Order: sequence, then C-alpha cells, then structure tokens
Amino acid sequence: MIPFFRKIRKKLADDNKPIKYLRYAIGEIVLVVIGILIALQINNWNQNRIENETLWGYLNNISVNIKNDLKQASDLNFVLDRLANNTQTIWDTRSKPEFTLTDFRLTEDHLNTLFNLEVFEPNTSGFETLKSTGYMGKLQGTDMETLLFSYYDLAQQIKDWRENDKEFLDDIQKENNKIDWGFSYEYLYYKLYKDTTLFKDVKDKYQKMLYAPTYDAAIINHSYNYFLSSKLELNFIGKSIMSLIENHQLQASAQTMRSIALYNTDFSDVGKEEVVINGIVPKSIGVFTDSNKGFDQLKFEGNEDYIEFTIKPNLQWAAGMFIVDSLGQNVRPSKDFRDFKKISVELKGNKGGEKLQFALKDKDDPDDGTESRVDITLSKNWQTYNFDLRKTFPTANLKNLHMLAGFVAQDIRGMTFYVRNIRFLKE
Repeated sequence: MIPFFRKIRKKLADDNKPIKYLRYAIGEIVLVVIGILIALQINNWNQNRIENETLWGYLNNISVNIKNDLKQASDLNFVLDRLANNTQTIWDTRSKPEFTLTDFRLTEDHLNTLFNLEVFEPNTSGFETLKSTGYMGKLQGTDMETLLFSYYDLAQQIKDWRENDKEFLDDIQKENNKIDWGFSYEYLYYKLYKDTTLFKDVKDKYQKMLYAPTYDAAIINHSYNYFLSSKLELNFIGKSIMSLIENHQLQASAQTMRSIALYNTDFSDVGKEEVVINGIVPKSIGVFTDSNKGFDQLKFEGNEDYIEFTIKPNLQWAAGMFIVDSLGQNVRPSKDFRDFKKISVELKGNKGGEKLQFALKDKDDPDDGTESRVDITLSKNWQTYNFDLRKTFPTANLKNLHMLAGFVAQDIRGMTFYVRNIRFLKE
C-alpha cells in the first residue's frame, strides 16, 4: 500500500497536482474508517444476536417451567374442587343412623384426600437463572418484565398459602392422634379392608370420631375452593407469558395488562367498571353457586380466558353469582354503581339455545327470586348483551349493589355456559 501511495504521490507531484493527491489521500482515510466502522457494526450485530438468542433461551426455559406450574395448579384445583363439592355429602353421611361400609369408605376417601393434599412447588429455576446472569436488565421497562414478576410473586403467595394449610392439617392430625378412639389406623387400613366383617366392631367408634372438632375444622376449612381465584389469575398470567415467548414478543396487549391490574382492584365502596375481564375476577368480588339441592350442583372453573359454569340435571333452579366479597364476614357488603348506565355481558352456550335469566340485587333484596330479571337465550358463539341498569333492573338499588351479576336457570336438564366479560358502562 505504501509503495503504491508513493508512486501516486510522485506522479501527482511531477504533474504539480498536490490538491488532487490530498483529496485522494483523504478519500483513502475515509474508506479505511468506514471499513473499521462496518467491522465494528458487524461485530456488535453478531454480539447482539448471540445475546438475543441467549435471552430467548432463558425465556424458553421459563415457559417450560410455567407450563409445568400450571399443570400442578390445575391438578391441585381439581382436588380442592372435589373436596368442596363433597362436603355436604360428608355431613349427611356421617349422621346416617345406618352407617354402612360404603359410607365408611366414602368418608375415609375424603379424609385421606384432605390430609394428603400436596403443597404447591413452582419451578423458579429459569427465572432465577435469568436474574443471576444479568439478562433481566434486557427486559427492563417491558411488559414481559412486569408479567414475570407478577407471576412469580403470585406463585410464591400460593406456595406460602399451601404450606400454611399443610401445617394446619398436620397439627389437626397430631391432635387427633392423641385421642384414643378405640381403634388404630393400622386396624382400619390393613385389617378392615381385608376383612369387612370387622366393620361392625368399629362403626360406632368411627362415627364418633367423624364428629370430632378437629375434623370439623379441617372439613369446614375446605368446604369452599378458595384457591380457584388465584388459580385463574396464575393461569392467565402464565399463559400470557408463554404466548409472548412463543411469538418472540416482549410487549403484551393493553387488554392483557389491564386484566392483570384488575385482579388487585381495591375494596373501596365505589364500584369499578369490570366484574370479569377475560375470565379474571378481581379479589374484591366472590363467585358463588346455589341451587334447590345445594351449592355443589353447579360447578364453575376457569379456562383460557373465560369462566365455565356446569349445571347438573334435574334441578328446579340453579344460580351462579358474582357478589361483592365480604372478606369472610357475615355481612352483605355493597358498592355504589350510580355513576353507571348500562351493564355489558359476554356469554356463550356449549350447544347454543340455552336459556338463562340475568339479574342484579342490592344488599336489601330478599333471597326469594323477586329481584328483576331479564331472559337470555345463548348462542354457540360469543355474544355480547347490553342492558340498561335502571330500566331493566328497577328492584336493584344501584347505590347499594351486592350481587353484581347473577345467572339463574330454571327447570333444567343440565347445561354448560361460559362467561368471558362483565362490565359496567357509563355510556
């Protein structure tokens, strides 16, 4: 290169063209600088590519962890649902004058399930690796960062709750083991199941044990599936994260982020717009069921982005209700919804053609079915129904609204219907 420049310089000098030489030299310098910058850019691009692939590798591991967490949560919810739905049967069975071997096996199955409940163990390995390697900084300010921290904070809360519940049940077992009931568990599990003729010797003693305050406390504590609400939120956040990772996106939709913020709606006296959004129910709202044969005739569970209600056949009536939560107190709390004009409900039926009645109630409305209702015939596809609050529900005092949405079915052969969104509207 240097001899080449010397030849050009000599030629230009001989031709008395120093200005042309200077221009040429500057051009060469510029080309060298551009080459260096391009090389640096390629190196930076390659480094960013490697780091980006590493980041998504960590996120893919998190997605696998979340998938397993949600399966674990779903299995736990199934068992807790089973315990809650069987509670009334256990109460009825233990008081039967003619307590049979079948009754014994039914109650033992319930108690075994209750006292062997698993804890919830979320897999945080992928998330901890992401944080420890410093790659969490690459998510700063993104929805992915918010979703990940929301998910693992909630997962830790569920884990703590399940551990406390397990400790509570273990303490009950210890207290019960201190009492001499006149038989041993070894006798029940190893002899009675092999020789059913021995049942008559322990029947009265076993029934007496079922009435122990310790067992009452354990069964009552699981007569309602309080885990469902948290499971719905965990499921929604987890699947939102998994969807973003699958599509290599870091920003979620505004509706997704609003859904997550909704869950933590405060417990003020003034009503908020959303009762359900994408299947998520705020902490300040409870979901309850009832029928002429008890609450366990109507089951509800959370799915992808909606709530599913399944009503058993041969009932005179059944109802699913979204009410202002009393936080465990024996009161009928309410919220002020006078600022709203309409309510919007998004529903669909499993088959289409299902008939429901939609109702609202204030805290003073009697539980005798006299509240205002409107008939709805469901479609097999999602459909939104809008109702004027004052014209459609004249018996509901909006200042003290207690049941924010109620679905009533009468003279039914059984049905399944779905709720995705319930919103109060100001216009």
